[in-house]
Amino acid sequence: MPLARVALSDINTPLLLAMLEMWEAKRQARRFPAREEIGPRDMAAFLRNVTLYRVTPDGSDFKYRVMGDATVQAWGHNFSGCDTARLNEIAPGMGNVFQRLCASIARHGEPLALRGKLSKGEHEHLAQESLFVPLGPDAQTVSHILSVSWFTAPELPAADS
Repeated sequence: MPLARVALSDINTPLLLAMLEMWEAKRQARRFPAREEIGPRDMAAFLRNVTLYRVTPDGSDFKYRVMGDATVQAWGHNFSGCDTARLNEIAPGMGNVFQRLCASIARHGEPLALRGKLSKGEHEHLAQESLFVPLGPDAQTVSHILSVSWFTAPELPAADS
């Protein structure tokens, strides 16, 4: 199952709910908070599961800035410093997927939740739930995207008795 959009009201992972609550508190009545308003202490509950992307000024590309160690472990690679081209070198097509994802969030300026499976190989799959939230200096500009992802082994089917 590929990643599918999930309504924010259907998020069921405590780490994602904690990030959404922090993001809502920081943005107050604004469309989204600025990157500078969110620091490591604000993200203490989910810092290991965070990824921070910097969006190019025209919104056409992104660069991984920070990846928490739990996210690095789940993906099996630290993508810090990677943009679309570099990510495509590491995993063909993956950069294009993340470029479209980041461009959509930058264009719409709204949070996005996804749920599905992360497949790292023929036999290695992790269930995943992720939340991406925009950050920027004003209501029209998304300069960064912050995400928190939760990965877990999918439940095995019950054995027949």
